[in-house]
Amino acid sequence: AVALLIVEVADTTLPRDTTTKLELYASANVPEYWVVDVDGQRLLVFRDPYTIPAGGRSYRTHLTYGPTDIVTPLA
Repeated sequence: AVALLIVEVADTTLPRDTTTKLELYASANVPEYWVVDVDGQRLLVFRDPYTIPAGGRSYRTHLTYGPTDIVTPLA
């Protein structure tokens, strides 16, 4: 079974969460990946995994939400 949504809370791990882990979850075809950026007080939302033409996997949609925004998961 594949997870429909994965949420990471990034305090000191933001660079790793938005590169290595992002590619890992996109490769696993997780449809939605959220990263809570504690220091930046924002939520990074990645949706729609796809294969990059040069190789590797990523997400087509990258959204950023602030502390007062309302976000709803796709699933």
